[in-house]
Amino acid sequence: MADGPVVGVLSPFLGGWYFGGVIDGIAQVAAGAGAAVVAVQTLDAGTDQLELIEPPHPPHPLAWDHAAGFVVIVNAASAKYLQEIQATGRPVVVVSHDFPELECPTVFPDNRVGVRAAVEHLIRHGHRRIAFAGFMGALDQRERCETYRQTLIENGITPDPELIFEAVDNQQAGGEGAAHAMLAAGLPSTAVLTGTDLNAVGLMRVLTAAGCRLPDDQAIIGFDDLTDASFTDPRLTTIRQSLFQVGSTAARALLSAIDGPGGQAVRHEVATQLVVRESCGCPSPEFPGSETDAVRAPETLRAEGRSQYRERTRLQAALSSQYDISLDLLRSHEEDPRQLGWLRRTSARAGCLGLWTETPGPGDRTLDIVGHFHRPAAPSTLPPVLASGFPPPAILDAVRAEPGALAFVVPVRVRDRDWGLLATVDRVDLQAATGREPINQWAALLTVALDYQAVLATLREQKEQLRASALYDHLTGLPNRAHFLQLLAAAIAPGPERRPDVAVLFVDLDGFKLINDTFGHAVGDQILVEVAERLRTGLGDHGTAGRFGGDEFLVLLDALDDDHTPVAMAQRLQTSLNRPHWLAGHQLTVTASIGIAHAHQTPLADAESLVRDADTAMYQAKSRRDPSQALFELNADDRF
Repeated sequence: MADGPVVGVLSPFLGGWYFGGVIDGIAQVAAGAGAAVVAVQTLDAGTDQLELIEPPHPPHPLAWDHAAGFVVIVNAASAKYLQEIQATGRPVVVVSHDFPELECPTVFPDNRVGVRAAVEHLIRHGHRRIAFAGFMGALDQRERCETYRQTLIENGITPDPELIFEAVDNQQAGGEGAAHAMLAAGLPSTAVLTGTDLNAVGLMRVLTAAGCRLPDDQAIIGFDDLTDASFTDPRLTTIRQSLFQVGSTAARALLSAIDGPGGQAVRHEVATQLVVRESCGCPSPEFPGSETDAVRAPETLRAEGRSQYRERTRLQAALSSQYDISLDLLRSHEEDPRQLGWLRRTSARAGCLGLWTETPGPGDRTLDIVGHFHRPAAPSTLPPVLASGFPPPAILDAVRAEPGALAFVVPVRVRDRDWGLLATVDRVDLQAATGREPINQWAALLTVALDYQAVLATLREQKEQLRASALYDHLTGLPNRAHFLQLLAAAIAPGPERRPDVAVLFVDLDGFKLINDTFGHAVGDQILVEVAERLRTGLGDHGTAGRFGGDEFLVLLDALDDDHTPVAMAQRLQTSLNRPHWLAGHQLTVTASIGIAHAHQTPLADAESLVRDADTAMYQAKSRRDPSQALFELNADDRF
């Protein structure tokens, strides 16, 4: 069967009840159409739940080579980025957000039907002072607030601006803040409609703590119908929106646009429904007229108990898994986290890690695939890919081989530390709190682990640099005096491996001071560097050169044979060192005086004594007037 298209998804987060619910709907419709799904997180790894005011502008064309089009959940990417996608001929469908700059289909929950039903329900309960509490930074919430106002007007109630309480976000904290504002205003309402269920939960907590009796003092209706709504006290009346249907509607709109001219700016709306419980003032649906949970149906209580047990078991397993993965990633000094061995503790079928091959920046950059995980086994290597071709085809093959799975892509980036991209093949996690999705945490921990490895590498490099500066001459790279003496001491140390033919050459440059004074230290340094290179080349594997200081060098000969005696080696080096140097447009000549000392001829031979004898021999050589004969081998009879 031929591979179907790839549906791209751009989302601030990749799991949880909201984003996960929409992505799950997209994945189910895509699977039915034979399409694979690649869901890309547009926020940094480890980003906590936040309300996006300004959409991010992703720096790379992620998965563009794969995706035939993109579903964009809320304001996951900037209008400019989406326009760039459209310019390539790929359609875009946006969920729960309007971009005035874009001509594209949009999908929204039907805020008007649900909110109108909720407000009219409260009016039938006799409420006239009905408040609204929600986050006005979100388009959905503004639509709900406007429908709330219009419904009041349609029912002969003049909206009171003093009864609109803005929340700082869509979370419980936003509801808590709104509740404090309501209390500070003297609780001017008898009922309140909140923008989200989480706002309602936070609001209920604060009002209850302040001594309010719910719903007698304040009737409350939320929006979303989260699982939590069934477990508040009183249980929350809310407006149910099917996020699965929102996602599936968006997927169908995108597939239609991919297959033909279906990319027109059409608004699709998904039905909402009022779910009545007790927080609005209605009696328990199990036993109308009851006021306590004591008389709730036994089968209902048993079902809730089983649900709570399953949730507790899931949480325990999730915590245990995350603990093990966290330890694996924090032990990056023991096992390289880039190899993705830690994914074996997860439910992921496959995964890969791509690291930028150059300094990260905007554009279609290259990623080196440094780790690849696959059950039961992964190929040894995957070739580098561009950001537009990430995740690699092997990951898409794993998606198509696992019904219900999709590819998730998360930046391995926290603030200004951008390492690359992590991709996994797994199912949607609907249970995790938004911003707490496992892959979001994995990528954040992986970023920290890679930072830690980089710090260790830098420390090792600095340690090596300190070691080199302590042991090697910074100009020539040769062993310095102290290190040379260590090498020499090791070569002549008593033991079965000591060679009897160890010798030391002391090399002094004649005429160097005049060149240094005439042409400057820069030219002098170049001559010293070239002298060091000539010594290395001339010695080959037969010895080690070192810089004694100034224009003096030492040579340890510890690998001699009949063709490479100390005198023969000294003559070879002298011939090389006496060749002219072409520097600064001048032919410059320095010559070398060389003294030779043998370890076996030095009584109680130690490194310092051997160097001193070679120095003595060098001065004997320097005393000769003919530079070609400035070579002297110190014998036992020559010693002072």
